[in-house]
Amino acid sequence: MHRVLFSIGKLTIYSYGVMLAVGFVIAALVARQRFIERYKDPDIILDFVLAAVVGGIVGARLAYVIGHWSEFSHNTGKIFALNMEGLVFYGGLALGLAFALVVAYVKKIRLWTILDLAGLCVPIALAIARIGCLLNGCCYGKPTSLPWGITYPASTGIIGARHPTQIYELILDLVLFGLLWWKRDSFEREGTIFCLFVMGYGLIRFTVEFYREHAQSFAGVGFQAGSIAMVVIAGLVLLFRYRLLPSAGGERL
Repeated sequence: MHRVLFSIGKLTIYSYGVMLAVGFVIAALVARQRFIERYKDPDIILDFVLAAVVGGIVGARLAYVIGHWSEFSHNTGKIFALNMEGLVFYGGLALGLAFALVVAYVKKIRLWTILDLAGLCVPIALAIARIGCLLNGCCYGKPTSLPWGITYPASTGIIGARHPTQIYELILDLVLFGLLWWKRDSFEREGTIFCLFVMGYGLIRFTVEFYREHAQSFAGVGFQAGSIAMVVIAGLVLLFRYRLLPSAGGERL
């Protein structure tokens, strides 16, 4: 656990925020490589990266503020204190993707093309973000006697060795990324990669939640229910595209 990377005067740089930024950069490089393969022009990705980074930062901060409103309700000025702390990855993912889709609309690039690109990039970003969780000491697991259990400093109040759920998800995210990258040109329908990513990540979260500890016991069940919903919805979308739509070359969406 190494929550603070370094400080410069009053500015403190936190490990989670830094790893979140690294995740965005690596995902952008993956996206650039994919655009080279598909469009032979990597510079087209720059607009998408800028939109995703701006949306990602705003979304990650907004999600944290909403989830910790009691911390900001009496001092709203703290909302704009950006020191790489107080960021939630999923908020950044949602708004970053939304901003990228707006750019795709303006650039007249197909919706499913951008979603497939996100399906390839997001797993690697998720994996790197889990390194930030490990350094930050959050998202830890339930008690375990296994030899790879992690023991946290006494000051954290986390007692005993715990499942390294951050590492579990990191490994599974990397496996998902590897599989999707390997098979990236094997699918007939656009949107398949994105749907498979959603289904794969839903299964990953469903599995990891068995080992993760929450302050409220029902939270884990809620995450698992949401994960199964992701799998079902993405599976239905995939079924719809393969059974009811024409071949990829004839699609208009």
